[in-house]
Amino acid sequence: MLALCSLFGDVMRDEPAVEKSGLCRWAFGLLFAGLFSVAFSLPLGRTLVGISVILLVTDCIRLRYLPRFPFVAWCWFAFFVIALLASAFGVNPARSFGKIDKLLWFLTIPLTAALVQNWQRLRSLLWAFAAGCGVLSLEILIVRPIAAWGAMREAVAAGEVGDYVWELTDLGSMTDGQTLMVGIVAMIGLLAGRTALQKASKKTSLWSYALFVVLVLALIVNLKRGSWICTFGVVGLFVASRLKLRHVAVLAVVAVGILLLPPVWGRFSTLRQEFDTSRGGRIVMWTRIAPPLVKAHPFGIGYRALTEEIMLEVAAEEGIHVEGGRNHLHSNPVQVLVALGWVGLAVYLVWMAGGIVSGIRLLKTVARGSPERTMALALLLMLSGLLLNGLVEYNLSDGELVIFYGVVLGLVSMRPVNA
Repeated sequence: MLALCSLFGDVMRDEPAVEKSGLCRWAFGLLFAGLFSVAFSLPLGRTLVGISVILLVTDCIRLRYLPRFPFVAWCWFAFFVIALLASAFGVNPARSFGKIDKLLWFLTIPLTAALVQNWQRLRSLLWAFAAGCGVLSLEILIVRPIAAWGAMREAVAAGEVGDYVWELTDLGSMTDGQTLMVGIVAMIGLLAGRTALQKASKKTSLWSYALFVVLVLALIVNLKRGSWICTFGVVGLFVASRLKLRHVAVLAVVAVGILLLPPVWGRFSTLRQEFDTSRGGRIVMWTRIAPPLVKAHPFGIGYRALTEEIMLEVAAEEGIHVEGGRNHLHSNPVQVLVALGWVGLAVYLVWMAGGIVSGIRLLKTVARGSPERTMALALLLMLSGLLLNGLVEYNLSDGELVIFYGVVLGLVSMRPVNA
């Protein structure tokens, strides 16, 4: 924590010359604190980020200037307008408008693009996020194993079969898994992109590597397969593009070692069940539930208008079984298509493609082998990891992940200027 505060102080002293007033400095400080907090406390993180937005808007009005609004921010605005229209003419406008405020947190895109205009600030936000994930990791590694043990003992006392791994899996969170995935990639970018001065500081190195180990352990204990697969995928790409062959071999050995852990192997051994249509899971939702809804509502049923009742009704009409207790389709593209129609899906695809293109463009602006290039690569892979996980999880409307999406999209749109 002291190291994080020291880093923040250094960054704030290195204020960009383009900063309009002290309000912008406070806005960045609140964005920094909000990004640190959101991983383990969404209400606190949202509050801090919300105040940051208010301060930036106040500064713009007071000094009469417009903040930077990158292409991906305009895509978000178009997506939001389509969501409003689809909801107004959808199957349940009241429900849709009651939840559509979640999309407003993508204001973090222009907020981040306006406040982060040098690599020092970008680095500080990555550290803030990684440190916040560290706090989340402590909860996963300490509190959840104890809670799982208590749940297992209660099951045994009730005459049921106690299964500790199942109880621990049940306590795991898909949101936390994706948060840790992005935190691990950010941490790798920071570690691989350390400057010579940072490498000379053993204290900083020990703290950094300890944080990285904690994040990895928490990802394992969280026991969510999707985040494991996406983490291995994006980390593998990072290692393959940055390091030598022997490092790739080490990563492969570590991956195999983790896979052979009994709880991990047990989770992966049940992966084939996801393709069993009789279970009514993702495959059924994507191939049997979504098509009839899209055919009946080509312009969408409305944002978050899908309910368990609608899914069960479609399943009954199709003569199939679908999981109960579900109000989404476990996939960003499929969910967007059902909710906002073909127009909404097209805008979503352009939006996310724009983010990837912005990340590639930022990567090309910095020299090979520089710390800045490493951080730019980490940003691109953080976004790629979220998008990859979004193919099998609906993470576009998850409170914590919306803010992560927004900040990363804002960062890849950064245009570095001289301080």
